Amino acid sequence: MPTRKPVSLVVDAFNQLPANATRDDLAKFVNDNFHPAGCDIKQVELDDWTDDPPFLKGVTDPVLRGYGMALHNQWKGLARQRNTDFLCDGCETSLLPVQHTFIVGGANSTREPRYWDTYYIVLGLLKSGLNGTARGMLQNLLDLVGIYGFVPTGGRIYFTDRSEPPLLALMVKNYYEATLDLDFVARALPMLKAEHKYWDTYRSINVTYTRSSNSSSSLGRRQSDMFQTVTSKTTLFGPSLFQTAVQTTSDESGEGFLRPESYSTDYSTFKTQFAAANLFSTAIPTDNLYAATEAGTAPSVQYASIKTAMEGPSLFSTSLSRRGVAMPDSNPFAAFTKSELNILGSININSTIATNLNSIMYQVEVTIANFISLLNNKTDTAECTSYRQRASERRQTLLDLSYNPSTGLFSDFHLTSGQQTDVWSVNSLWPYWAFGDSLPAESAQRAMDSISKLHKRFNGGLPNTLYNTTLNWDYPKIQPPLQHMVVQSVIGLQQNAGLTKRSAAATNGFAVGLVQNSIDAAFCNWYTTGGDVPGVLNQYEGATAGSTGMNFEFYSLGDNGDITTTTSTADQGDYTWTNGVMVWLLGQFSSQVTTPTCPNIVLNLVRNTTVTPSLPPVVTPTLSPSTCGRQKKCSTNCRCIVRRRGVF
Repeated sequence: MPTRKPVSLVVDAFNQLPANATRDDLAKFVNDNFHPAGCDIKQVELDDWTDDPPFLKGVTDPVLRGYGMALHNQWKGLARQRNTDFLCDGCETSLLPVQHTFIVGGANSTREPRYWDTYYIVLGLLKSGLNGTARGMLQNLLDLVGIYGFVPTGGRIYFTDRSEPPLLALMVKNYYEATLDLDFVARALPMLKAEHKYWDTYRSINVTYTRSSNSSSSLGRRQSDMFQTVTSKTTLFGPSLFQTAVQTTSDESGEGFLRPESYSTDYSTFKTQFAAANLFSTAIPTDNLYAATEAGTAPSVQYASIKTAMEGPSLFSTSLSRRGVAMPDSNPFAAFTKSELNILGSININSTIATNLNSIMYQVEVTIANFISLLNNKTDTAECTSYRQRASERRQTLLDLSYNPSTGLFSDFHLTSGQQTDVWSVNSLWPYWAFGDSLPAESAQRAMDSISKLHKRFNGGLPNTLYNTTLNWDYPKIQPPLQHMVVQSVIGLQQNAGLTKRSAAATNGFAVGLVQNSIDAAFCNWYTTGGDVPGVLNQYEGATAGSTGMNFEFYSLGDNGDITTTTSTADQGDYTWTNGVMVWLLGQFSSQVTTPTCPNIVLNLVRNTTVTPSLPPVVTPTLSPSTCGRQKKCSTNCRCIVRRRGVF
């Protein structure tokens, strides 16, 4: 809420409130001294708007074309600009100084740009042909790096105490590939270097461990008895540098960092729901706090400071109890009770090498190196080479510490325990997006087999984790941004030169299957909350009256692994990242996706509408051609490689 008066006068008025101020006293103080929330932004028209978005050119199915156009049209209602001309001299707003039009993270849920949301929004804007709007959003983030040295979590002052996965360099890369605007790259590059320096300086540590002296093998540490001690720099999600800690235990051994924008909620959680030792051993009974370290994003609340992590006995000594819990055979996705699942004690971001964060940093370093080379007539300068060497070392560290050769998968590595976590997260697939094309062929094949098994188990999309903690970043939730990452990871593996043609073809079919799953999930919930396509698809009869279709923050899986649908527009909030991801998927795979299929729902098509028939399922090979390739029919115990529309 912007101030109506200079800040000094607002502070004076607050200090004059009596110690026993009533609710009415406080309400009057707020009304007298503050403008309504949200009046510091205004909705605007998009200067580069087009009624003919390029991503629809290859989409022929009428239902998908109508859905895609509905997604495209939503950009018009999400465009905002800073609106502070009405403020008096000395008055303040919490909105950061963003000078260009931006797309909000949700029409009703946010009033500012958000950092990593912008990555997925820009993906969609570029596919929609709104390049100018995309460029303006990127410039806003670059300007914030110039002010703060990094990109804050969101565009308000209370977000400037933390950041999110540093995807800005990848955003600029996507923009350049769509526009070939080299001048923008030249202007952006100094800020990309500055953001990388921030993460490399304030969020990175030197890790010493044993590595094989056989440096020619990317997995040599596990293949040779000849070892050497090395020190490598890796990046961590925490700690936040600027937050204020509050005491959470009676002996002052525990501190918690509270989010300024959710201070009362977090404070109440600490003070009333947890007591002393229980703070670090009980599950969180609310979805306001995320078990985010093992779901791949920086935690909303960090439950201990550097002090408590470094001084003994460590409060994190109980954290491994979570990782030792056996999932019940009868219902592997049943919610754990407080006594069975340790949430707070396992969030140790100060000592966790996160695979997704370091994979992103690898991508950032490669991108910066490529930009430097591009701006020097495609010549690798000494600076360019240093970024490439840094990326190469980071990649090797992930292979040394986080890679599991028996599964082909990566896991977060805990420095305190000296071992990989056994809590699987979909974000552990990010390395395949970053460098899946350069993994040994055998490793790539094992990774594909593992991911394929997960996909067969969860037809609606890959869940963020396999633990039902009731939290927003755990099973059965799936987030569109992470499904985008999975698709990119499968594409990265598909480009691995060591895969056989047959395996590469199967990988492509698997990628398309993931894309179809993601589109189905978003479309079906949009449809059941009131979405329609005039002349093609009538509105769902069970939709809430007056609703027009929603893009949700996340979607939920049913017990059978299929997506579940809702008719309530209030269930999961509105998030624009879903809009961006779906537009990107439709544009990138336009000729390979078909009319969505919704569980237990028949689309109410307008008569005479012709839709694209669903493709038969891709059968992933499980036996070599020499074993069963010559059989004319598959027996019950032998699944042959089956040709399905050109895919083996």
